Amino acid sequence: MNRKKILVRGPAMSLSGYGEQCRFALRALRAYEDVFDIYLVNIGWGETGFITEDDEERSWLDATLKKTIEYMQANPENRFDMSLQVTIPNEWDNLAPVNVGYTAGIETTKISPEWVQKSLEMDRIIVTSQHSKFGFDNTVYQAQNPQTGEVVPVKCNVPVEAVNYCTREVSAQKIDLKLDYEFNFLTMAQYGPRKNLDNTIRWFVEAFREQEVGLVVKAFTKTNSIIDRTYTEKRLQNLLSQYEDRKCKVYLVHGSMSTQELHGLYENKKIKALINLSHGEGFGLPMFEAAQSGLPIIAPAWSGHCDFLYGPVKNKKTKKVKVRPLFARVEYSMAPVQPEAVWNSVIQADSMWCYPQEKSYKSVLQEVVKDYSRFTGQARRLKKHIENTFTPENQYKQFAEFTFGQEIKRISKENLPKISVITSVYNGDEFIKPFMEDMTKQTIFDQCELIMVNANSPGNEEDVIREYMEKYDNIIYKKLEEDPGIYGTWNEALKLSTGEYITNANLDDRKAYNSLELHAKELFTNPEIDLVYADSFITNKPNETYESNSSNGRRYNFEQFSKQAMLRGNQPHNNPMWRQELHEKHGEFNDQYKSAGDWEFFLRCTSGGSKFKKINDVLGLYYFNPKGISTNFENYTWKQQEEQEIYTNYKEKLENEAVVVQPVPAKNSAKPQSSRQAQK
Repeated sequence: MNRKKILVRGPAMSLSGYGEQCRFALRALRAYEDVFDIYLVNIGWGETGFITEDDEERSWLDATLKKTIEYMQANPENRFDMSLQVTIPNEWDNLAPVNVGYTAGIETTKISPEWVQKSLEMDRIIVTSQHSKFGFDNTVYQAQNPQTGEVVPVKCNVPVEAVNYCTREVSAQKIDLKLDYEFNFLTMAQYGPRKNLDNTIRWFVEAFREQEVGLVVKAFTKTNSIIDRTYTEKRLQNLLSQYEDRKCKVYLVHGSMSTQELHGLYENKKIKALINLSHGEGFGLPMFEAAQSGLPIIAPAWSGHCDFLYGPVKNKKTKKVKVRPLFARVEYSMAPVQPEAVWNSVIQADSMWCYPQEKSYKSVLQEVVKDYSRFTGQARRLKKHIENTFTPENQYKQFAEFTFGQEIKRISKENLPKISVITSVYNGDEFIKPFMEDMTKQTIFDQCELIMVNANSPGNEEDVIREYMEKYDNIIYKKLEEDPGIYGTWNEALKLSTGEYITNANLDDRKAYNSLELHAKELFTNPEIDLVYADSFITNKPNETYESNSSNGRRYNFEQFSKQAMLRGNQPHNNPMWRQELHEKHGEFNDQYKSAGDWEFFLRCTSGGSKFKKINDVLGLYYFNPKGISTNFENYTWKQQEEQEIYTNYKEKLENEAVVVQPVPAKNSAKPQSSRQAQK
């Protein structure tokens, strides 16, 4: 299948819940890069800060943002196959032929009329929990038909899927909080009506006024700035000033924290349980992360976090397994949202959410302290349930398939046949080491054989090649006593090949890290196709990489395969992969040609009934080498004659089935994929 160009629009760089939600979505899509060609537009998210981790994911985000800008600037008419929009529904828009909305949903009992209207503009909607899904599926409003006056029900009628977050392997970074007591609770929240933070702190102090127990409050009001810390600290001090004569202690943690530092909080030996006393959660990521770390959870049994805080428990006597709460439940009542929480077009004034009960909360806190071993046992069962159920493999698959719109049948890399990569070595000292680095980092290089034939080059490429042969036993090297030309060299490489699929790799060009894999999978899933090819970015600078280059989005947009297109030019160019059977049916490359022998071979195959297919993707980097055979202006005359001869030979064979336009080679035109470096 051709990869879908998907535009992800969301707060990918934001240090917020929605930011992490966006990054989860991108991880899920990246797990299926053979299905999705990912582009990214970052949006702001309130006044939250930005992620600071300098890791592989951040580098990928930066590269994808750059790739998107270059793609859109290269041609304003460039379009995407689909969009994934990670934000509140008010901001969803028609960005592509297929649009998927992804939101945390609503923490109340119903969504707004604006959300219902926006949902109808989406093809599919993904939410983070069954609670959010319920809001979309069950909210109904009455509307009047302006033409007939009839009152009709209006609701979201597009498919809605709940996809939970997944577990992550995180190394906790130890944090010295300088806690005075051995038993401390942790709560994490932004100051605001929904999080119910004042009551969380106030009722804790009242419950432990005479006890040596602590509460760590990881909180902020708007941002993680110094000004915000001062404001948040004063707000907390004003609340605690009402309880001056107390033994229990409250600590404020403020500021940006890495994922490793947050897990350092969850795994701190003096922190015994996480409290969440909010009125509702779209999912409850801190609770999920804390539960995965084995920390007991205290919360009301309402809204998004119920998806993961319940788990299977086997009855010791009956051996029956039932789903039970694996957390300390706080009783609650349902009531309309507070007036200050009403948010026009988002949180409805007539919607409801939960109100945790003060008496129950205080009782649960005391019970956790007195009977802590019971709750740690419960937490261990919950940790096991989360790790077994919410795996990246499960959650990414569910997310990717719903986004795609159908089941994705994965092709295991191990099932792909062996690939022979043929390379002509001549005057390549400048390119050889970067080329070897580029090839050996291919995702399926261990399933390939790299066949390098030295056409009696005057250079010292052999030293580098043998250095890599010591590291990789799938590199085959042969040096010829004389130069038979590019196509004679390729034919020598074909004699050494044992792969079912064949591709060439030029010393001065580069490939996407998964180029070979994507080409091979396209051939594997299309048995009627004999050759596949893809576009390439174009650069004028040597030894750049696919991931970092100066193409600025400039690329070859090759035509879809047809006999007419093949007569107009060499569509496979520098990015083909073909079945070895083509040589059994149609012979070797014609070594009388110096520049266009690959075009002649592909025309020979086409006239013999072979079928090619374009992969609608950019999977290579083409270096416009001024010393290359077909890009050196000094070669223009004979190159034009060669191409004219080939065109004339095949025009007559194919013109009965094709309306053709005779090619006119442009001066300094781009080389075909068969070119190599400066010749003798």
